[in-house]
Amino acid sequence: MRRLEPLLVLLGYTAGSLLLIGRFLLRAPDDAVVGSFGGDQSFFAWSLVHWLEVLRWNQTPFMTDRIDAPVGFNLAWATTIPGPAVLMAPVTALAGPLVTYNTLALAAPALVAWTMYLLCRHITRDALASIIGGWAFGFSSYILGETLNHLNLALVAALPLIVLVVVRLIEGSLPRWWGTIALGALIAIQFLIFTEVAATATLVGVIALVAALVLGPSDLRLRIVRALPSIGAAYCLALLVVSPLLVAAFLHPNPLVGVIRPNLYPLDLQNLMVPTVVTWVGGAWFREESLQFAGNLTEQLGYIGPLLVLVALAGLWRWRRERFAWVITIASGAAVVLAFGARLTIAGEASLWLPWDAVARLPLIGLALPTRIVVFAWLGVALLTALFVMQRPGGLRRASATRGLITVLALVFLLPVPSAGRWRTGLDTPPGIALGTATAEIPNNAVVLILPYAFRGNGMYWQALAGQRYRQAGGYSAATIPQAYARFPIVEAFYSDRLPPDADQELLRFLAYTGTTWVLIDARTPGPWTKLLREAGGRRDEVGGVIRFHFETAGRAQIEGT
Repeated sequence: MRRLEPLLVLLGYTAGSLLLIGRFLLRAPDDAVVGSFGGDQSFFAWSLVHWLEVLRWNQTPFMTDRIDAPVGFNLAWATTIPGPAVLMAPVTALAGPLVTYNTLALAAPALVAWTMYLLCRHITRDALASIIGGWAFGFSSYILGETLNHLNLALVAALPLIVLVVVRLIEGSLPRWWGTIALGALIAIQFLIFTEVAATATLVGVIALVAALVLGPSDLRLRIVRALPSIGAAYCLALLVVSPLLVAAFLHPNPLVGVIRPNLYPLDLQNLMVPTVVTWVGGAWFREESLQFAGNLTEQLGYIGPLLVLVALAGLWRWRRERFAWVITIASGAAVVLAFGARLTIAGEASLWLPWDAVARLPLIGLALPTRIVVFAWLGVALLTALFVMQRPGGLRRASATRGLITVLALVFLLPVPSAGRWRTGLDTPPGIALGTATAEIPNNAVVLILPYAFRGNGMYWQALAGQRYRQAGGYSAATIPQAYARFPIVEAFYSDRLPPDADQELLRFLAYTGTTWVLIDARTPGPWTKLLREAGGRRDEVGGVIRFHFETAGRAQIEGT
């Protein structure tokens, strides 16, 4: 049974994920997605197809010409999740990007919980404590919040394993050559899921190692120093593996410079004790308070709750004479401080200065959103939770069971709201897009404008379903206007539906610059565009719920002369 325990635990976590958030999707799986479908999920679906096309040698990995025609986009700075996308490419090829996305989204909490269980199992040697510690991390407010639509931030199963390998390297319980390879592979995997998490994990990991060096006894310091070459070699190995991504990131223009504003996404101090509407118990009661938090729902990730905070503090108190418990607490506290960003924010109001500006100067961290760093505080809370439940040698089983029940009660307060409206979105994709009849006439590599535009519509998903045969005038890779488009007033109108003066001429200028010959419009939300495009000389028809306007090549040449 001991050998089967990890597998049984994984199956239990998987059942938990399906029960809590997957049952709404499984009830009606066709053309539906886990969470609240929007621009981010549309981009993930697009990314899954992109990496499938890379494997087919139809696309370049990082410098794509499929969006933001004619300049393209540097995907090294986007959330394309290349690691999972390549791993799941057979599923994408057989069943489409939506099935792959849903599989990854439902697997994320279970996998994160399971790898956390493995870490806790090594540290505590206690099955009950490890199972509860794994659940605390895998089904935390952070993971559940990110599962809504930030797949790159929910797929953090490598983090507990990175900690586990480092711990074993310091202990000397893992051969150094094997530990170096394993650690390098795990770091590379995290880079290939999301660079930001890998970079911030390095920062928090350095803090934890420094705390261990300062607090630990001389023998622990010596073991840490001996393990440092292996850790450094593992990073070199990981950087070698991900070097194509880093080369594309640093040698080509970063399209997000000056656009992403991390100071707008701090962790609100109240969020540590006040739930959002994602949480079942109390989420509706504190709705008004949570609306004051900065950022959107998937950046409000800090709710631990009073009872679980007490459990974690009790775990520290039980092991207060052990230095490792203090190292965990210091690293977790540092993660919370970093998550606050440049100013301590309380109920949406910024107050005390914090050292984030200095941290933001570090490589790959300047564009990181501070609130996301709370994931490492959650990792520490889960470890302290396991330590609280853990039965000491010679301890009473009844006492351990009581502590387990208290902790389970604390975790009940973190359960997600059982609402299909929160955990399932039906796409209702127009038949012309789903069946391909609306795009069949579009030549390969033609430039297409899709409305509603960017994150207001599903253009990236539409392009993914077409196998990325055509290019887009625009698209959605970040919530910003591409720099090359900034001089066109009509682009602002794409986001607002408020037309500028001389809208027809402005539209023609944009179509000429991008080389657009086709415009696709969701017939359910036509906005002001059908009338404008007809006035601009486009030839109109409608196929399967999609309004199409076609501009002939000769007509485009005429447009360029206007």
